[in-house]
Amino acid sequence: IADNTVIIFISDNGGNIHSRIPADGDAAPTSNAPLRGGKASMCEGGIRVPCIVVWPGVTQAGSRSDEIIQTSDFYPTLLNGLGIALPENHAIDGIDIKPALKGKKLKRDAIFTYFPCLIPVPEWLPPSVSVHSGKWKLIRVFFGGDAGQHDYKLYDLSQDDAELNNLATAKPEQ
Repeated sequence: IADNTVIIFISDNGGNIHSRIPADGDAAPTSNAPLRGGKASMCEGGIRVPCIVVWPGVTQAGSRSDEIIQTSDFYPTLLNGLGIALPENHAIDGIDIKPALKGKKLKRDAIFTYFPCLIPVPEWLPPSVSVHSGKWKLIRVFFGGDAGQHDYKLYDLSQDDAELNNLATAKPEQ
């Protein structure tokens, strides 16, 4: 059975930085450093999570990939791995990530993350959507700007994975 079993371990959000452990000097139970934010945040500390895949014949022990994936990628990946075709006219959001599992690059334009919740936690943003494309991340905060206008936050994650330098005004073309 171990030779034909795929194991996937992934979190739904970044670590919990909002609760406190009183016995430990009121410390947070996790740290997402150097990333900002945590669970329920659109910041990288809230959406960038660990993922471990063990797939006999596909993954190599100790291998690593820095490709950006999302949980909706597992559906087409597992179907393709099992030789099962997608139903006709069946729209999906994910892509087959088997190349990344084998240490190769993915051919993907962008990943979108939609977080419409009103949760008042540190590093929280009002309802928003983000797009990761290459080294760039753009966040559109719905009605979070002046006079209820949308607000935009742009980060070059290759230089600023802590999202400290908003480049939206300096690079409007991006």
